[in-house]
Amino acid sequence: MNALQKFLTGLAAGMDIIADCHGLTKRALIDAGCPDTTAARLLALADTYFGPTAFSRLQRGSIAAARTNEHSLTALLAIERHATKLKSKRQAWALRRELCGMKGDASDVDKQGRQRVREIKGPPQRKPGVKLYRRADGPWTMTITGKSADIADMHAALDKDAPLDSVRKIFQGDAAASRTAVTTNVVLRLDELDRVVDTAGDDITLQLTNGARMTGADLVRRAFTAHGYVTLIHPVKGPVNLYRTERLASPKQRTMAAAENPTCPWPQCNYPADECQVHHLTAWRHGGETNPENLTIACPYHNGVNDDDPNAPPLRGRLARVDGTIKWLPPWAESG
Repeated sequence: MNALQKFLTGLAAGMDIIADCHGLTKRALIDAGCPDTTAARLLALADTYFGPTAFSRLQRGSIAAARTNEHSLTALLAIERHATKLKSKRQAWALRRELCGMKGDASDVDKQGRQRVREIKGPPQRKPGVKLYRRADGPWTMTITGKSADIADMHAALDKDAPLDSVRKIFQGDAAASRTAVTTNVVLRLDELDRVVDTAGDDITLQLTNGARMTGADLVRRAFTAHGYVTLIHPVKGPVNLYRTERLASPKQRTMAAAENPTCPWPQCNYPADECQVHHLTAWRHGGETNPENLTIACPYHNGVNDDDPNAPPLRGRLARVDGTIKWLPPWAESG
């Protein structure tokens, strides 16, 4: 039997692979030759199917059905991906039991799982409001949801040959003087300041803490309101620390944290600092100080899933200051 045959044979016994993983550590799997990301997925499945649960009957039924139908590891991963989309644990286990009990290839299981999730969750409820979709590279998108008559009236007011220009004029007016002033925090590092002052500002790009960008020349030309700030970040020196007198960051500390990271530091997250939460790199309950060195910003989601407890098994990774810069450390990274 060659390597490919061994690999395919192993994949076929999905539930047996998961059972053998139960009780092992991630380090043990990695030392045995398992890729780190695969090890994390295997342990998550092992904990689901062989760990304690209030739905033990559905758990036992899922295990038996998966073995009877000889579902592969790929199929079980697909089942779990769909089950975790449901808010109710009972619904999630019912879906696992249903999908483990069906016959078919991994693609059949995946298709059925996708359809069942849509049926269980129902059509999305459209709520009136405005949403902004930010992209690290490329144009942004703003959507407006409201009563059909209101949206129709808004659309009718646009020039069909230049709709974007129409929207811009409605929001900003025709005169340059009526343009909305910057009311966010512009991040300007000291090594860039001279080029802005010398009117060579087009050579640099400044990032605002609301996620947008502007050139140095835009900064010079554009008026700032009384609520706007320009933060100069020194590469070495920092402000006075607050230490442990307060758990919550002061407005000044929040401004500095946002200036250091204009968007959430987690990889591929473009959530703007103005809408982020202040995050303690070393959690307050574990002795972390409320000072600039121990503070950063993070979007509400990543602030919630960050591995704060150094004594708990790492799951999602954590933010840390490495060589003076905020970095995301994956779960398998060494601490420090």
